[in-house]
Amino acid sequence: MTTNITTTNDNSPMRSSPTNPTTTKLNTMGSSGVKDYVLHTTPKVNIDDPFQVASLNSVKFTIRNRRASWIVKYRLHLIVLLISVAGGFMYQNQILPWNHLTISNSDVFTLGGLIILLALVLLKQEPQDTLIVMKGIGLQLQSVKSWKLIQNQTNHFIPLKNTIDLVIHEGFHNYGQVIFYLCILTKTYNGNGKEIIRNNTNHDNLIKVVFPEFLPKKDTLLQVWRLSRELLYGDVHRYWRRVPGQGLKQV
Repeated sequence: MTTNITTTNDNSPMRSSPTNPTTTKLNTMGSSGVKDYVLHTTPKVNIDDPFQVASLNSVKFTIRNRRASWIVKYRLHLIVLLISVAGGFMYQNQILPWNHLTISNSDVFTLGGLIILLALVLLKQEPQDTLIVMKGIGLQLQSVKSWKLIQNQTNHFIPLKNTIDLVIHEGFHNYGQVIFYLCILTKTYNGNGKEIIRNNTNHDNLIKVVFPEFLPKKDTLLQVWRLSRELLYGDVHRYWRRVPGQGLKQV
């Protein structure tokens, strides 16, 4: 899935009372179809227990499909089947290394099709989004795409000092579908430790979308947002304003 989101002007974080299970099944119907995902939280934690939350040093949120793709599930069987079919076809048609025969176009297309199918089976993988929150250190974003191609996996670490806040935005996705998505508002510093002030025409990398492959529903985002924010910032409300010539300052 390619994430392409247009943000609305509503930047206020959302609060709610999310449920506490460590594993949450998501099976909801939206305009984009059925979302059947599972949220895993490691370690197990009850967010309503302040002592348990205070004792955490890190927490890992992982979202993946509840059911594995049949290609991944039966990968070994498919590989054996395709290799067997290709080997039997070559033997039946005497397409062997020691036989210097002219291969017909139909044989080339058949072998080519089997090779393509084998490559697809080998390249298929289960997509997965991961957010690791580390107290006093920062956040690690990891995304694995559905195919083992170029840039099939991304990893991005955001130091705590470079974060402004963790918020839930509302935006447009694909063909005008309105969704909620979790994102990290960031800022950057130069070699002298001063914040780099961007102009209004350059907002690249200011917003880091969390769970870009799955874009889960709001109730799931609220669970992740609440626990992550308490682990990073505690109960402190973070309000920022831009001071001319000084960048963003917390007030």
